[in-house]
Amino acid sequence: MPLLFLIALLVILIAVAALAESARLRHDSERVPPPGRLVDLGGYRLHLICSGDGSPAVVLDAGLGDSSLVWAEVQRQVAPLNRVCSYDRAGIGWSDSIRQGE
Repeated sequence: MPLLFLIALLVILIAVAALAESARLRHDSERVPPPGRLVDLGGYRLHLICSGDGSPAVVLDAGLGDSSLVWAEVQRQVAPLNRVCSYDRAGIGWSDSIRQGE
């Protein structure tokens, strides 16, 4: 029984830490201007950073709740050869959140 309690406590602590980190990241993105541009997608804005020219275009998609900034070095290296864009998913970085039920 004590082991089950410890596991439950650990899960709760991880969930609280994840929520706190999400709130901190949202607060930071409101204080710092976006490095890219905000593109309107039917009432929601998606943060997009594009650079370079050429074809084919390369799209960099950050996962695990990361913002487009995790791709900065890769984008810098790809840009001399191709058009390259990275973006923030809804609710991440500088992109607007999509409210459920709308």
